[in-house]
Amino acid sequence: MPFNQRQYMNNHYLIHLPHSGNSIPKKYISDYTISNDELILNMEQFSDLYLDDLYSSMIEEFGYVKNNYSRLFFDPERFFDDSKEDMHLHYKLGWFYENTPLEDKTLRTTKNKEEISQYYIKHHQNLYLKTKEKLDIYKKCTVIDCHSFSNTNYWFKKQNLTLADIYIDYNPMHKDHFLIDTILEEFKNYHVVINSHLNRPVIPNDYYESKKNIKAVVIKINKKLYLESDNITKNNNYNILKNKINTIFLKLKNKTSLTKMNKNTTNYSNHLLDLH
Repeated sequence: MPFNQRQYMNNHYLIHLPHSGNSIPKKYISDYTISNDELILNMEQFSDLYLDDLYSSMIEEFGYVKNNYSRLFFDPERFFDDSKEDMHLHYKLGWFYENTPLEDKTLRTTKNKEEISQYYIKHHQNLYLKTKEKLDIYKKCTVIDCHSFSNTNYWFKKQNLTLADIYIDYNPMHKDHFLIDTILEEFKNYHVVINSHLNRPVIPNDYYESKKNIKAVVIKINKKLYLESDNITKNNNYNILKNKINTIFLKLKNKTSLTKMNKNTTNYSNHLLDLH
């Protein structure tokens, strides 16, 4: 469905929620070799919980692409070609997880991998179409790739790694300077790491390193900032974080509104000149 231009007026941003889903189609549940309780635990712990709510102001204004399924079903932010994906080569955690994220243990069989690949492909087709629609309307698009992560290191991570509060990653060719500066200003009292090389922004392949009017930024938030140590229960700082994200949203919205107003003023002034 095309964007409603009135609803998405005055902005070129697009929210991407690749890991916020928490479901698996029933027809594939029998593929999983761990117990149902283990599966639920892995899904909950490895899901970017509550990002729909934390980013609700941006989602409502800018529009979004969300993977409604658990990343234990498919992970849209891994390379589709397993031979290019280190997480698959080293840990069997490519776009199709064969191991569990919480421990080095077999997650499921691979008998339906080819069939499930169609879900992956459909997600990326949707992201491409939404990006293209933004381009058609605004002549530019910035994808805000939204994530959260556990403050506990998983088995496939370095165990002595000190984790930041916020990670921001981008490709220099696709850098949105204003967005990054706005995030840094709002989180200036937090431990923020830029371009850790742990994350890569997702940009449709047709535009990657070829169109400079496509921007993309990954923002990853440590779950300790808004959840209790169980990684499920909201803590007392939840609304503080949500308000900070809303402040970023307002600055982005005001920036794009001001840009449009200045453009309209320039066009009107040029029109007056043409009358003389």
